[in-house]
Amino acid sequence: MWKDEYCIGVDKIDEQHKNLFAKTVELERIIELGVDEKKNAIIETIVFLKDYALSHFSDEETYAKSIDYLGFDGHQAQHKAFIQTLLRHEKEMKDTDFSEDSVRKFSQTLKVWLLFHVTNSDRKIVGRDPIIHDVT
Repeated sequence: MWKDEYCIGVDKIDEQHKNLFAKTVELERIIELGVDEKKNAIIETIVFLKDYALSHFSDEETYAKSIDYLGFDGHQAQHKAFIQTLLRHEKEMKDTDFSEDSVRKFSQTLKVWLLFHVTNSDRKIVGRDPIIHDVT
């Protein structure tokens, strides 16, 4: 899923993005596991994503502030909204005992959000043009 063209040119942030993309791909593989293995792996993935996203967002926001990024407030709002989305999906998955449907919805949401956020919003921090995605 990761492509080098997604890099924003800040090594630490690019490495974190690669890790988030890798975890997203791993989540898609988890869905194919048996029920018991899947549930434990999904719980571990959610814990990782919550912790890692908060740490990553903090690093990204610190960098954005350090270069006086004019779009900082909107960018930070996107991060906060994503954390709420993550928590909402976590609750839904727990409430449905990690049904395949709820996990697939979470996986799809994660993949789409991450792809568009990194290739559009994050690239703007460093003055790079967004990558236009063909959705057909």
